[in-house]
Amino acid sequence: MNGLLEIGQAVFSAQGKIFQECAKRHGLRFGFLIVAAIFLAFAAITFHAVLWALFSELCHFGALLSAVCVLGVDLWFFVIFLLLGLRAGHPGLAEARARKERDDKLREFKQTIGISAILSLAGGPVGRYMGGQAWRLVRSMFSRRKK
Repeated sequence: MNGLLEIGQAVFSAQGKIFQECAKRHGLRFGFLIVAAIFLAFAAITFHAVLWALFSELCHFGALLSAVCVLGVDLWFFVIFLLLGLRAGHPGLAEARARKERDDKLREFKQTIGISAILSLAGGPVGRYMGGQAWRLVRSMFSRRKK
């Protein structure tokens, strides 16, 4: 059985892995959301004129219908990157493995603490006193009584 300190270090190591995986996941999510925001902002600025001219000249739309088509393209890019950002928010397989490892090590740590508490109680002054009393009781049960 591993020592108490080693198990505690393993628990903290597993928790560190969980923090790393969470940081990776949230970093990826944040990155996708930033890209979505950038596309929303730049799409509103840059593509408007180009798309408006495209819809106006090539498709022979009026000014209002061209503007509505430009808005639709902007919202399409926004929705795509928003969905990618939200999808990246789910925990991955590596994070699930790290959580399982942490839970196993924590369970082992708790069992070791429980065993060490019982052994220290049995080996301490209270345990020696109770053991002596139990030994005297057993010895008195099997000894001959004087009449």
